[in-house]
Amino acid sequence: MRRASIRDGRWWAQFRAAEPGQVIAWVAVMLPLFLSIVGLAIDGGTVFDARRELQNVAASAARAGAMQIDQGVYRQSSGATVVLDVPAARQAAAEYVASQGHGFVATIDVEAKRVVVQVSRSVPTSFLRLVGISTVRITASAPAAARYGIAGENR
Repeated sequence: MRRASIRDGRWWAQFRAAEPGQVIAWVAVMLPLFLSIVGLAIDGGTVFDARRELQNVAASAARAGAMQIDQGVYRQSSGATVVLDVPAARQAAAEYVASQGHGFVATIDVEAKRVVVQVSRSVPTSFLRLVGISTVRITASAPAAARYGIAGENR
């Protein structure tokens, strides 16, 4: 018995001889599965993209705050002591977060030599709304330290 091959066209006859209800049943079962996978991939991509953006905002705000060095202390110590101007560091970090918009909520902790910025926001979903999840809350945190001079590798 010879098997049907693409060249002789028998494969099409065998395909057409199959029960038409089998294809409909297969599509009815698999289509919701495929759509849910695509929907979760889209929402997951949206959340990961927003998380990356949020991490960039937190890191940049922390760096903006860490650049606010107390110049009076620095000059009095002839450059030996570097500490942050706490109010100026907090304000610089807060202004940077506010300039980015998007409804960010920020928590800014400033110590003598370190700034830690934690930013959060809600990301709207598309597919997950069907199961009652309309937003996902994401958070990012970034520290930055006050530094001066040129930092190089010790060899």
